[in-house]
Amino acid sequence: MAVVGDLRVLLRVRDFRRLLAVRLLSQAADGVFQVALATYVVFSPEKQTSAAAIASAMAVLLLPYSLIGPFAGVLLDRWRRRQVFLYGNLLRAVLAALTAALMVTGVPDWLFYVAALCVTAVNRFVLAGLSAALPRVVARDELVIANALSPTAGTLAATAGGGLAFLVRLLVADSDAAVLLLGGFLYLASAGASLTLAVSLLGPDPGQLQHLRSAV
Repeated sequence: MAVVGDLRVLLRVRDFRRLLAVRLLSQAADGVFQVALATYVVFSPEKQTSAAAIASAMAVLLLPYSLIGPFAGVLLDRWRRRQVFLYGNLLRAVLAALTAALMVTGVPDWLFYVAALCVTAVNRFVLAGLSAALPRVVARDELVIANALSPTAGTLAATAGGGLAFLVRLLVADSDAAVLLLGGFLYLASAGASLTLAVSLLGPDPGQLQHLRSAV
């Protein structure tokens, strides 16, 4: 198949493989986190699911796309993208652990949703950075193929992460908090994978920076 051949060519590029590893681990963690959030809000026996709770969970997953998405590119053009992957995933690991702790301590729901919202908000910067960094690791004539295959692989990783979350609940621990800790571990693994990339490799170039206020 042509797709398999294209992927084989791209995987020969060392820095593309490393960037793809960051994406796969990060988006697998996203899948785990989303399943844990959904099962806690909708299926948790100790909670009385309501339309407001479901709407809040949807807002946690979708609101960052509307509020943060338009500004993510502006800020990414001022930050080293490798560092965004490193610190963004470390921050999400901490926030995932915090969210897990909030699940088991019986705090007010709004505090739990704020913690979960912070995880998905950071996700917008990581995903935008992965797309922005792609031209730095592949040749120009391979960029279209890489732009098609890399996000698709990330979506498959997120789906696999969701499946892994269900398996953990069924076979290891029937606990949404435990599933969130698994997601936090995957975020840590993604942060570790980002360390295999050179700090300056993914840009941006210092000479291309705009003044922050005018850019926003």
